[in-house]
Amino acid sequence: AIALVLSIAPAAIAQSAEEVLEASRQAIAEIQGFDAQFKMSGEGGSLFADTMPSMSGKLFVGTNTEFGRVIRVIGEGKDKQTEPAKPLDMLIASDRYVWVDRAEQQINEVPRGRTLRGTPSSLTFVFIDMMLDDDPYAKDTNDAQSISLGIQEEIGGVRCDQIVIKRSKAAAKSRNTSENYTDTVWWIGVDDKLPRKVDRITDAGMVKITLSFEMTNLNVGAPDAKWLDVNRPEGFKFISRMPGQEPQPAPKQPTTEEQGSIAPPRDVQPTTPRLPRAPSFAFSVGDGAEINNSSQLDRVTMLYFWGSWCAPCAQTSPLIETLATEINNPSFDVFALAIREGNPQSAKSSFQRSYPTPRVSVNPDGVTNAFKVRVFPSIVVIDRAGLIVFQRGIERDFGAEELVAAAREAVNSALSES
Repeated sequence: AIALVLSIAPAAIAQSAEEVLEASRQAIAEIQGFDAQFKMSGEGGSLFADTMPSMSGKLFVGTNTEFGRVIRVIGEGKDKQTEPAKPLDMLIASDRYVWVDRAEQQINEVPRGRTLRGTPSSLTFVFIDMMLDDDPYAKDTNDAQSISLGIQEEIGGVRCDQIVIKRSKAAAKSRNTSENYTDTVWWIGVDDKLPRKVDRITDAGMVKITLSFEMTNLNVGAPDAKWLDVNRPEGFKFISRMPGQEPQPAPKQPTTEEQGSIAPPRDVQPTTPRLPRAPSFAFSVGDGAEINNSSQLDRVTMLYFWGSWCAPCAQTSPLIETLATEINNPSFDVFALAIREGNPQSAKSSFQRSYPTPRVSVNPDGVTNAFKVRVFPSIVVIDRAGLIVFQRGIERDFGAEELVAAAREAVNSALSES
C-alpha cells in the first residue's frame, strides 16, 4: 500500500485501489448520465510525434430510447498530426457504432468492436466506452498483474485518486490492436467517484507510447434526448452493416445550427410496459444442487447479489436473513450469490455462520452478467412464471432497509398470485 500524506479529510484517503474502483462502478451505475468537455492526445517521442492521433469536443452519456445507454461525441479529430482535422459526430452504443460522414453524405452503422473497413479510428479512442459495459473496469482489471493506488492529483480542478493497473502479457497481446497496451492509469474523482482521465500505455522498452483521454467540466444529469443521437440530415444515405439491415435514406428531419447541427430525436411510438422474462441462468449451491430457470418454475425466487468486500452488504445481509426466515413459504427460495470473492470458501463459511437461511453460491459470474447487475448489493425477484417482478440495487437515497422492504413487497405479491 502507498502511504499518502495530504491535507484533506481522513475519510477521503482510507481506501484501497480496489475500493476506489468498486465505488466508481457503483457511481457509474447510479447516474442517469452526464456531459463533459473532452480531449484525447498521444505521446510517443519525436519518432512518433507526427503519427499520434488527437481529438477534442464535447460528449454526452445517457439513455437513447432505441439503443439504450450511449455515448455521443461531437467535435473534431485527426488520425495523424500531419492530416487536417475532420468533424466528428459519433454514437457508441453497447452493440454498435454510428457516425456521420459528411464528405460522403452517409450515416454509417457497424457492430461495436469490429474493425471493419472505413470505421473511424477515433471511435476506438473514446476510452470511456467502458461505461457501457456491465463491469466498467473489467477490461483492465481482469487478468491484471497488479492494481495499486498512486498519488492523488487534480484533473480539470477535480481532486482524483490515481489507480495504476499493470496488465498481464497475454492481455497486452490481444488480437485487437487497439487493446495492445501494457499499463492503464485511471484518475477517479475523490468526491463523486467518476472517472476524469485514463492513460493507456504501451511500454516496449525502447519505445513507450501513451494515449490519454481526459474529461473536464463534467455535469451530472440526464442529457436532453436531442444530444443522444447523431445528426441525421435529410438526404444522407443510411448504411448499416448490422445483421439483417439494408441501406436506406435517412429519415427527413429538421436540422439546427446548434453545435454539430444536431437534429431532434426520432419519434418512438410508446409501447405497453411488460415484465421482462428472466435471462437464462444456472449456478450451484452448497449441497451440489443446480439452480436454473427450469428448477425455479412455479416458485418465487429471490437472488441476493453481495460480496464480503461490499460495505453496504454488511447492513443488508442481516435483513435478508430476517426476510428469509419470516417469509416461511415452501414455494419461496432465497439465494445469496457472492461476487468477486478471492477466497470463495472463506466468504461462504463466514456468511453461512451468520446467516444460515439463504442458500449460498460463490462467484457465479455468468449470473451477474446475465442479469446485468452493476450495483452491490442488488436484489432480483422472479415470479412463478419466470418473470422479473423486482430488480434494484442500493442507492444513495435508497438504503438497505428500503431495498429489502421493497423486495419483500414484491415477494409477497408474487406469492399471493396462484
